[in-house]
Amino acid sequence: MSEPASAPRRILLAAAALAIAGSASAQTNDPGQLAAIIEAYAAALRSNNVEALVALYSANGVFMREDLPAVAGTEALRASYQKVFATLKVDLRFNIQEIEMAGDLAWLRATSKGRIKTLATGVEADEAFNDLVVFRREGGTWNIRCYLYASNKPGTATPQ
Repeated sequence: MSEPASAPRRILLAAAALAIAGSASAQTNDPGQLAAIIEAYAAALRSNNVEALVALYSANGVFMREDLPAVAGTEALRASYQKVFATLKVDLRFNIQEIEMAGDLAWLRATSKGRIKTLATGVEADEAFNDLVVFRREGGTWNIRCYLYASNKPGTATPQ
């Protein structure tokens, strides 16, 4: 009698294993997904698209620049990018240096360079930055959790 009872049990176990395997494959850590987010970020910067930028972040996302306090959350991100686009025209290209993914967290290190125009003066300058982006997967979708950048131009300090 144990034989007929174990057959349905084996079928249920096999079905559960397939469901788990299917779920795991849907959660694969493909670095290309993060690279696509950075490309979307660059395109949104070039087109001054505040809403597209904000949509790339998690609800509690953080944006940190070397010269300003960090901003956190959707409304603060929106206000920060609106301020950026009110004063600057940004045209940057990103070069990804490395990506690491572990479960629902990942990070990406990149350099970016291009031209930035100050709208008030019309002055354009070549700029270059070091970028560090932390991602979190939420509901199966990768979002920017924290974006940090700083100029990678050498300082003018006198060596000691």
